[in-house]
Order: sequence, then structure tokens, then C-alpha cells
Amino acid sequence: MSDEIKTAEKATVIAHSFIKKYRSFARPVKAIREDDAWLVDIDVGPLAAKIAKVKIDAKTGDILEYTIPA
Repeated sequence: MSDEIKTAEKATVIAHSFIKKYRSFARPVKAIREDDAWLVDIDVGPLAAKIAKVKIDAKTGDILEYTIPA
């Protein structure tokens, strides 16, 4: 992506579509911007909360880091 990610909504859409590749259940919980990155939490536990974390570059929209609980 070449567009800067200016809103939490856009960051959440990017993170959600990324996590959906790995987990069928994914419910966005929160998105926070810290400096030049968005930190998005997504609940991937269908019965109990399990939070996946995705770090997105705010300037490019690239995924910088992610963790998905087992």
C-alpha cells in the first residue's frame, strides 16, 4: 500500500483482513496509534478471549509485527 493510514478504522480493516488468513474467527477489539505505527488488537478466541496483536506501519500500511495465540 502506498496510502498513509490516518484512521483507526482503516488500520483495523487491514489488521482484520490479515488475521482472517490465519483464523476464521476474528473480532477487532481496539486500535491505537503510537508514533509511526498502529497497534491493533483482535480477539481470535471464539469461546474465550484470545488477543492477536498486529503492528502496522502508519505510512505504508505494511504489517511490521504480529502475534497470534495458539
